[in-house]
Amino acid sequence: MTNDFDTALRAVLASLATGAALSACGGGGSDGNGSATVASAAVGTPMYGQKLVLTLAGTHLAQGVTVTASGCDNVALDASKSGASTAQYTCSVSAIGSGQFQVTSPGGTVLNTTPFTVPEPQVTLDFSNGAAVSGSVVLTLAPDKTPITVNNFLSYVNSGFYVGTVFHRVSPGFAVQGGGYTAPLDANDQNLKPTHAPIALEVGKGLSNTQWTIAMARASDPASATSQFFINLVDNSGTLDPGLSAGYAAFGSVTSGMADVQAIAGAPCVADPTFLFLKPGDCTPTPDMVITSATQTR
Repeated sequence: MTNDFDTALRAVLASLATGAALSACGGGGSDGNGSATVASAAVGTPMYGQKLVLTLAGTHLAQGVTVTASGCDNVALDASKSGASTAQYTCSVSAIGSGQFQVTSPGGTVLNTTPFTVPEPQVTLDFSNGAAVSGSVVLTLAPDKTPITVNNFLSYVNSGFYVGTVFHRVSPGFAVQGGGYTAPLDANDQNLKPTHAPIALEVGKGLSNTQWTIAMARASDPASATSQFFINLVDNSGTLDPGLSAGYAAFGSVTSGMADVQAIAGAPCVADPTFLFLKPGDCTPTPDMVITSATQTR
């Protein structure tokens, strides 16, 4: 016959067994039941066309929060650097100006908004002829007006393509041109470097071939620009903007190093009949005017 003490003892043991089973399955863990919170959010340095990192700190961040961004594409969680209390997300910056990250809970509650600002991209070109002429030029680009052209130019910059190429043409009172041939220049094939596919011509987008602008060189086909570019030494808008021809795509300007560009134009230079220069007085810097560094610096 079961007494009251036995009944109570069985109830206690059953309760303990149930609790142990729940604990072993993880049902008692706080991460499984808590709501996500964001205590802080930190954004790396935004650079057009580059990866941007958002780092969150908080609680229960592994519970399925959603991160979206304006001005930054392909937001993705870096699982190797994320857990319940920290989470890291990356995206590809696709626009200049104001952008914003937004973090929402699984239920749709906005947990955090973090703004960021993307400046116009800049590229620094260093060059030298190995003798008396060397310098550095800062180019500020305009992806808001000519995104195809800027993205193409940056793809060459960030792949290291331009390092070791030369400024092969000086046209006095007109432009200096480079970005296609490698040093040393060869009288037979001129060491033309293989390029990506040509791009569409972007003209009439608010940029003109005025003094100190950078533009893409091309062949007679308007959509034939690849890697070669030129810097306008004077205002060439009357001859290079659309009108007399389809035009040439200006996509930025020299914002530092104008005197260094003039040094390229004034360096020792010889006529080179293997180049099909169309303007009288055009010549090739000698010794070779080599681009020693090309870096996206902003």
